[in-house]
Amino acid sequence: MDVKTTLRDVQAHIKWLKDEKERIKGNDRITGDELVLIDDLPSLSRKTQQPHLDDVLGAKRLQQLEMEVAAAKNRLPRELPALVESNGSGYYEKTDVHIAFVGPVRRANELERICHTHLFENVSGFLEITETEKLDFLLISAALVEEEPTTFHHMGTPLSHSRHWLEKLIIQARRKEVPVVFETTLDTNHFDRFSSLAAKADYIFTSNEERLNDYMEEAGHERVFVIRPGIDPIRFNPIGMYAGRHETALVTNAFPVHRFMNDLTMLAEGVRAANKPLLVLRERHEAFLSEAPQELHDALVLADETEAEQLKRASDWILHVNEVKGSPTMTETSIYEAQARGNLVITNYNVAVNNDFPNAFIATSALDAKGILEMFESKDERYEHQLLGVRNIFSNHTMYDRFSEMLFALGIDKKVRRHVLVIGRGDTAKLEAQFERQSYPYKRFVAETDLTEADLLSVDYVTVFDSRHMYLDYYVEDLINAFKYTDSSFVTKPAAGQVEHDFVDCYTDVALTVFKAADVSIDHLTGKETLSGNGYVIDRFERLDGTDELVENEPGAYKLSMIVPIYNNGRYLYNKCFSSLRRSSMFDEMEIWLVDDGSTDSETASYIERLVRKYPNVYTYAFNDGGSGSASRPRNKGVELATTKFIAFLDPDNEAVNDGYAELFRIMEDDSLDLAVGSMLKLASREAMIELNDLEPDSVKILDDPRAYLLEHNFKVQSIQTMVIRKSFLDANHLAQVIGAVGQDSLFFQEMFLRAERVALVDLTIHDYYAAVAGSTVNTITKKYFDKCVIRETARAKAFAREGVLDAYRDSRFEYFFEMWYLVFLRRSRPEDFNDNVEKLYTIVEQYRPLELTRPLVKQFVELHEAGQQSELKRLYFDAYL
Repeated sequence: MDVKTTLRDVQAHIKWLKDEKERIKGNDRITGDELVLIDDLPSLSRKTQQPHLDDVLGAKRLQQLEMEVAAAKNRLPRELPALVESNGSGYYEKTDVHIAFVGPVRRANELERICHTHLFENVSGFLEITETEKLDFLLISAALVEEEPTTFHHMGTPLSHSRHWLEKLIIQARRKEVPVVFETTLDTNHFDRFSSLAAKADYIFTSNEERLNDYMEEAGHERVFVIRPGIDPIRFNPIGMYAGRHETALVTNAFPVHRFMNDLTMLAEGVRAANKPLLVLRERHEAFLSEAPQELHDALVLADETEAEQLKRASDWILHVNEVKGSPTMTETSIYEAQARGNLVITNYNVAVNNDFPNAFIATSALDAKGILEMFESKDERYEHQLLGVRNIFSNHTMYDRFSEMLFALGIDKKVRRHVLVIGRGDTAKLEAQFERQSYPYKRFVAETDLTEADLLSVDYVTVFDSRHMYLDYYVEDLINAFKYTDSSFVTKPAAGQVEHDFVDCYTDVALTVFKAADVSIDHLTGKETLSGNGYVIDRFERLDGTDELVENEPGAYKLSMIVPIYNNGRYLYNKCFSSLRRSSMFDEMEIWLVDDGSTDSETASYIERLVRKYPNVYTYAFNDGGSGSASRPRNKGVELATTKFIAFLDPDNEAVNDGYAELFRIMEDDSLDLAVGSMLKLASREAMIELNDLEPDSVKILDDPRAYLLEHNFKVQSIQTMVIRKSFLDANHLAQVIGAVGQDSLFFQEMFLRAERVALVDLTIHDYYAAVAGSTVNTITKKYFDKCVIRETARAKAFAREGVLDAYRDSRFEYFFEMWYLVFLRRSRPEDFNDNVEKLYTIVEQYRPLELTRPLVKQFVELHEAGQQSELKRLYFDAYL
């Protein structure tokens, strides 16, 4: 037993406590050299001390560690693709902005490519810079000691010598009229370390939206902004992604994964169930056994920095768990980097991932993960989905995008805008229509007959649209994006024999190529001359043959009609809803009705067209009047159009999971059932399983009296997206959803249970509901929202009176729902809408008269309104919550 080592460790802690007590008592400020953090002391945990207490056990563990390290080294694939480095960026250039910088060396190296970055050792060094340079601002980037800061190494310790001099630096910057900017990505765990420093800055940028109000309160101003991660296009890009890929799922988390280790092992279980290779990357082997969960030890692989990058580029899937779930802005940087490389990402739930990257896969169970990993039927289908991530990153999430956002907040407009000239050759009317639908914003069209050399001088890039081809919406955007991570004279679509996403020295068709305008002449564009040498080839997608026409799919013999109501959310439809339906075992037996309620964005129409072209079981219907205000109209139309015996609903921003619709369909083969109902997982800042009562684990419960069940459980509802419903049951009972209402599906559920003769309750999660989606109706409380509530409650009161259950609803549910829903939402009214919204809520109360109120808050609301005391109502339900 090494008792001496254990005793020495304990004594070190005691000495530190005594020294700190004396320092605090004397209010002494210590220097960086003297600074000792508690994290620097030897650990006294039982796990750490155990080897000291038992040398035999320690030797055994060391031997086990050596064996595991050797096994991990041997798991590294022998053949990994060589890294193809970028030759620079032809799109971005250093911005004419001068900053003085304090922070991590890594961040300093990034900034040096973006702008003129000046480093210094101390306050005097900063003052020397101001004598020779006109600084736009001083940027302080939060750094911990282990991140290798440029200077002020202990800036994260409020009472340190480093912090003392950093605060002096801010004072000197103000005297020199240099704005001070503070940025941090460390707010999840280290807000308290840096908040007092940030409060002294003129501008604050945080990656954590939830900290905005905290910073505003501490700083005493509102110049606080959210800034997301941005990738370096030279380091992280899709160059070489098409060659040497394999289906490995590679875990890239550093260990230990503190809060969500169960999520990691759950996803890994799904990988193994799908019979896909699983590797867990380690780039160092300290504490090799203790850090990774035991279930993953047989997948650990050890690699140096170069090998690790090669392995990431070789893997089709990157599995990375987010340790923050509820933030709408914070996402692991590894998820950005993976998409830039062209990896498919599978992760646990995270609000920001769902909002920003609908193409990334979120799995909430091992069965769900298994379905995701098995969904692609071909390499090309998988490859096309990988490119969605590449597009998203390079269109929106590079480090240059982030810096431009920072400058804009400071009143400096340096956004990069590269202009493209599109030359129309052939049927210009048809080509102009395709040009207008291009997603790339900075573009101009000219017919080839009108082209002049002056046109080429006014733009950065030039390309030809020829009637031989049809150019889809992201054609130009994808080609331009390639200039961001290569310094090429041209970017082209692949010809026979060319490997995609690699450097080339020639192109075969000017009408499938974008050129740097400075490198070509009209002769190059008309084919009289050929440009050769420095080029890059991307993927084959985003173009069709020029004769391709969109036609409706032929009717088929299907078993289930899936109805998807759509309104301006095409990206989620394509990547969330439809992608999840693709994973269903009965996908080919579904007819999928995409019913557009009147979308006003062209992107949604484009995604609908893509799905119709690609899948023969997709059918569409579109209202063209700008929308009805709720999902009822498109859902009702879908039921009308359905040709099968069974109906299911799924919203475009939700996902089907666990092959649930196939299971419900199997249960509904019992002809006596009117509908089968499962459960829903609600995902927001917290996760909640929404399920009906009396469910037994992994069982099916048959209700022979659904009406009695509804009354017994106080009209409790379930999402209609958890159901498969017999169409003849809806038709016979003339059941439809109320148009123009909000939450109309709850009334639809209740009406179905009041009319149904037999219902099956199934203990299975059928769909994931993303409650925190940006722009979702449920998250936006406006005056129109309360109008829609009045429509719903008017319809509910009439329906329940007709069914003879209005008294039961008044007694058991109405007041509770009014208090917990409407009065809560009233607090989120806009000031100018408050009185109108109160009137609308009183109208709802009127629908349920005669009514003897028993809940104090509801009674208070009604009495104050009837007494004309609107100001008191506002004080109670609005002003008190400001």
